[in-house]
Amino acid sequence: MLTLKLTRNMLIISMKAGMESMKKRKQILKIIEIPILVSLILVLVSGCSSTSSTQMEAELENLEAQLMERESDYAEIVETNGELEERISLLVEEKTTLASDNDKFLQENEDLKIEVESLLMKLEEIERERIAQLSEETGLVNILDIDDTIVVDMPYATDDNFVEQAVYPVEVALLQVETAKKLKQANELAKEDGYRIKVWDGYRPHDVQFVFWELTPDRDYVGDPNQGSNHNRGAAVDVTLVDEEGNELEMPTGFDEFSERAWLNYQGNSDEAQKNMEYLVNIMRQSGFTTINIEWWHFNDSNARNYPVLNVPLEDFVPGVDISE
Repeated sequence: MLTLKLTRNMLIISMKAGMESMKKRKQILKIIEIPILVSLILVLVSGCSSTSSTQMEAELENLEAQLMERESDYAEIVETNGELEERISLLVEEKTTLASDNDKFLQENEDLKIEVESLLMKLEEIERERIAQLSEETGLVNILDIDDTIVVDMPYATDDNFVEQAVYPVEVALLQVETAKKLKQANELAKEDGYRIKVWDGYRPHDVQFVFWELTPDRDYVGDPNQGSNHNRGAAVDVTLVDEEGNELEMPTGFDEFSERAWLNYQGNSDEAQKNMEYLVNIMRQSGFTTINIEWWHFNDSNARNYPVLNVPLEDFVPGVDISE
């Protein structure tokens, strides 16, 4: 019994020492304290009743081994945790660096954007000056710069025309400036009655006249390119009328119908088509244009012969830079 008491006292002292040591390692206690103490108490209770001192010593050794194993596991956890904290610290530092670099990049990008916009504005201004100089040299102007209420719809810029191919690379309606002013006057007269003028063709480069001459089935409807047409001078215009919704008014024919139905003196028109054609002819003549008998849509500036035949490409009158896009 004395041996048992001594052993029990030693166990109690050992438990106290172990518990003091555990208090200094709070993280270890969270992992091993409860299961180890429970096992130790069970051993003590068991030892008090029937277990020999040898068995108790074996149990204690087993518990000590478990404790050492848990301590080793904890040491690995602490080491791993330290490595993770170091990696987290590096990542936070890297994140801070990246954020700083990103701010610099955004600022540089904004500066570059401002610089590009400034450059584009300068280039656009250069293009405007170039076109203004070209206009001064040729006398040609964009019709919409004179009257932006005129409708422009040019079949020759598409394949929906009698040659079934686009002969104009861009859709831009040009006329001599005085001719354009006369067209504006005619449009003002039309607007008084709720109509507007639609332009099908205006200035035509001389090179295109040769294309038409070769592809037109009836050359009575195309000016001889060797002489040049008033379209090549920017002093002729092909037009019709539209209502307030943009719908074309009924006319004797569509554009470029090469038949007697397109003649001004054709007698087979409907009353509506005849009335609309006569109205168009009237306002165009009042505004300084003359007609030709075989095309109701074609009107010449009365001063057309005062202008030279030109061969400036239409695309030269279109800005090469447009920041509005």
